[in-house]
Amino acid sequence: FYNINIIKMSISLNSIPVITVPGIGRIDVKEIKSKYDAWFEAQPVPFQIFFAGFQSAAQGAAMGYFLGSVNPAGTSAPGVKGAPAKPLSPIAQATNMAVLMGVNSSASVAIKKARNGKDDVYTSMGASFLSGVAYSLVSGAPDPVNAALSSGVGFAAFNGLFYQFGNMFGKGNSQPDTDYVKAKILLSSLGLAKYVSNIKKGLLDDKTIMLWNESALKEARIPAGPRLLILHHLDQYRSPSSILKPALPVPMLHTSFAAPATSQALVAHP
Repeated sequence: FYNINIIKMSISLNSIPVITVPGIGRIDVKEIKSKYDAWFEAQPVPFQIFFAGFQSAAQGAAMGYFLGSVNPAGTSAPGVKGAPAKPLSPIAQATNMAVLMGVNSSASVAIKKARNGKDDVYTSMGASFLSGVAYSLVSGAPDPVNAALSSGVGFAAFNGLFYQFGNMFGKGNSQPDTDYVKAKILLSSLGLAKYVSNIKKGLLDDKTIMLWNESALKEARIPAGPRLLILHHLDQYRSPSSILKPALPVPMLHTSFAAPATSQALVAHP
């Protein structure tokens, strides 16, 4: 069966940071994706679930039709051992892939929202189980119930293992994140470390930290209270007077007691 994570990685735009279009110039794909993610997160949850599924279903349909046209190989009914292979038309392949990827994306968003934003192996396995069930049902297996359950469990187990292996190898090969060191320290010192992901989505890295303003932080979806704390902290470093201002007032010098007495004593006793 198909591996959802591999399919998603193959069509991800993260591997294409910048493209050049004749007549238009260079396009920063990561920046466009960041703005799209910010827009998507601002939408109501039901719309996010529907739109994520619709978008992935369209991609899956296109991919399935292409695969069915290039290689219309026979495919056994999912969840049924020894079932004879049946040739699938491009339309059938497109339908299967559309359901598979659409249900997976919608389920991923729904489960993630229900779990307060947690995107881990359990979210991946839950979405894979539901997409496996849907794929089995739309494929027309002879025993729908058993085939759906076995396909769901198989999809969940395989994608769960793939997710864990991906994390293991990803951690070993990942490079240290040096673009947001100062931003992380700033937010942590103010007790706002949970908004680091917002800063990253808004591309507010260390080079821009002294340019942060109300509109930039608001676009990064940081609430009003934390915005005020961040801007107040930065204003202390933006104003030269606040840096040159002494920490404590200089005490007044009182010369009417010790100094004259000392001088008189020195004159009286040379």
